[in-house]
Amino acid sequence: MNLSRKWLNEFVTITASDRDFAEAMTLSGSKVEGTEDLGAEISNIVVGQIVSMERHPDSDHMWICQINIGEAEPVQIVTGAWNVHVGDMVPVAKHKSTLPGGITIEKGKLRGVPSNGMLCSMGELNLTEHDMPGKEADGILILDEEYADKIGMDIRDALMLRDTVV
Repeated sequence: MNLSRKWLNEFVTITASDRDFAEAMTLSGSKVEGTEDLGAEISNIVVGQIVSMERHPDSDHMWICQINIGEAEPVQIVTGAWNVHVGDMVPVAKHKSTLPGGITIEKGKLRGVPSNGMLCSMGELNLTEHDMPGKEADGILILDEEYADKIGMDIRDALMLRDTVV
């Protein structure tokens, strides 16, 4: 059984560290096999909204997207994703962001066009259909309209990934 500390804190206040909590649970007769800090490997990824899209001049499947990430100017990202449209709310890995598995995203050029990050799928954020019911496992993670007021918010806060599972 997986137990969310954030969920548990809705009922009781637990101030113990993750390690102390796991030890106390084991001593009480509930064996703890491990803990997982959700979102620990994710950094510099925010909620963004696709403002515009245009075809890449040197590709028949790539798009040049302008993304509102809550800063003064939209950020340009080149993507080959097939499931994104203008107005979609998406996770945006900005320059110098990290993904689970130690993957670092940096700005660069795709077929000669500058790209300042990457749009993320569920798999790239280490999420599954269990974590995001009703969302497509393939392609970029399209967030619901409820995220429109969260543009620029850290994706860990927006998707409630700042939690430890025991």
